[in-house]
Amino acid sequence: MKYKGFSLSEMIIVIVIIAILLAIAVPAYMSSVRRAEVRNVANGLSDMLSVLYEYEDKEAVYDKYFVKINNYVVPEPGTGERYLQIQLIKYVGGIESVLKEIKSKAVELNSDIIVTGAGPVATYLYYDKTGTLWRFAGSPGLRTNENHYQNANKEFVVKVRGATGGYQKRVIVKALPPGSVEVK
Repeated sequence: MKYKGFSLSEMIIVIVIIAILLAIAVPAYMSSVRRAEVRNVANGLSDMLSVLYEYEDKEAVYDKYFVKINNYVVPEPGTGERYLQIQLIKYVGGIESVLKEIKSKAVELNSDIIVTGAGPVATYLYYDKTGTLWRFAGSPGLRTNENHYQNANKEFVVKVRGATGGYQKRVIVKALPPGSVEVK
């Protein structure tokens, strides 16, 4: 009687082929996931800055809407792992209301606009009535380290956290026309 089935050598060859395919596919998949996260954060930041300008220009109120950036200073409840948080907020009566939010554990921002210092420091961005971009630390009610960027394009580099080089996107806040933002 003849048994039908696979021999041990045939099964080992199939397992080796599957292992080789996985060794190629998994890193490619993880790379595409990281690229998608970088694109998502860059496009989200660009959108928030454009919407910020539109809100302020429409209402002609320049101390009400802000983009708030916490670059890995916010710990996640439960795990304590820190993440990037970007929020479009409305500040009325001493209370911040979040209108839109982006969170990412895999992506970081690099820019000379971001305020750094000892302890958790949030960076707030807003436009004034002339369309000049301003930044400050602290809170909208108690501003410190305030600075403006008139007649100068400013840029955020969005990249995979902890990576040197590799895939990245640049979010360029243009001085002219005011409120224009470009992702490259």
